[in-house]
Amino acid sequence: MLKTYVIWWHSKFIDEINVETPTIAEIIDKTNKTIESLQKLQKLEAMGKIKVKTTGSLNPIYLEIIDHSVESEVARNPLVEILNE
Repeated sequence: MLKTYVIWWHSKFIDEINVETPTIAEIIDKTNKTIESLQKLQKLEAMGKIKVKTTGSLNPIYLEIIDHSVESEVARNPLVEILNE
């Protein structure tokens, strides 16, 4: 079964913000969680382990696993969703 890895980067933690009573602190906290998860993927990209597939869309962002030794690390990232095709 073919696995497709996608990042729902602008909605994963942002969707957890209480829209009825949002606070700046909550927005900062959720945004920081998103950035931290993206930075983990950024490190893998900088090492040539993964790359972003060009699709013309920014949400979701499709990932290509170049070095399959990092596949489980990518799969555990909370921003990444695995689509089985």
